[in-house]
Amino acid sequence: MKIAVCFKVVPDFDQVVEADWNDFSLSTGLGYVKRIFGCFDESALETALRLRSAWEEQGEKTECTAITAAPLPSPLCKTLFAAGFDRVVDLSGVVSAQCQPPLEFPEFQGRRIAAVLGSRLGSAGYDLILAGREAGWADTGAVPLLLAEILGIPVITGAGEIAPCAGGVEVIRTNNAGRERLRARLPLLVTLGNGPAAALRAVTLGERMAASRREAEKPAAAGSGGKAPGITGEAAGSFQTLRFHREEGRKTCRFLPGGAALAQSAAKVRSEYLGDVEQ
Repeated sequence: MKIAVCFKVVPDFDQVVEADWNDFSLSTGLGYVKRIFGCFDESALETALRLRSAWEEQGEKTECTAITAAPLPSPLCKTLFAAGFDRVVDLSGVVSAQCQPPLEFPEFQGRRIAAVLGSRLGSAGYDLILAGREAGWADTGAVPLLLAEILGIPVITGAGEIAPCAGGVEVIRTNNAGRERLRARLPLLVTLGNGPAAALRAVTLGERMAASRREAEKPAAAGSGGKAPGITGEAAGSFQTLRFHREEGRKTCRFLPGGAALAQSAAKVRSEYLGDVEQ
């Protein structure tokens, strides 16, 4: 059995000062903020380790791989190895090399990120792929859905719990109608939301020291001629790099004369700013 977990390292948003929250732009510097696993991605990482334990109790040899398309700090990489992951894969170099023009704002480039992940996962024969339901600034939750489409496998979203069952996995999730229990065959992609496995297990000092020499795999990127891997045809060249910024707010003040000229002055101001829009 092979399990892959797609995760992302994000800023600890609780440490972001108010001024930087208000400055939604590419120039915002968050170097002072600690980097952590996305909260739902952390749930997916812990769920993978629990599933491996359950399968191995049934005599099923299981391999767990953690894979990310964003830069991975070394301390967090060591944490994954210490927690029990067999492999950690950092595809940020592939993203930088194969996504041309560069992803200036990757939060809104989910299709490209999914294509890079798909190029790696599609040929590796994973039985189960887990991911958090959303991560990052934008919380679009699009990457897992696009990845499932690229790989051509079913997807179940917003799971709370996952357990092995005959022929596949049993997924429990909550919707507006209450809790539902789904059984699905593998291969399968599941996104994790709120559930019992809310945080990655704590690791001991001994486990961390044992993992101190292990490093993430960083695959070399082959040239792609500006096309995103895993996508062909017209879609391969249809990406546009998006820029997001917040316009600087400006306020103006004009003093209007009183008396009989007030109504005429107000009508003139209204015409300048609103044109022929009716009030």
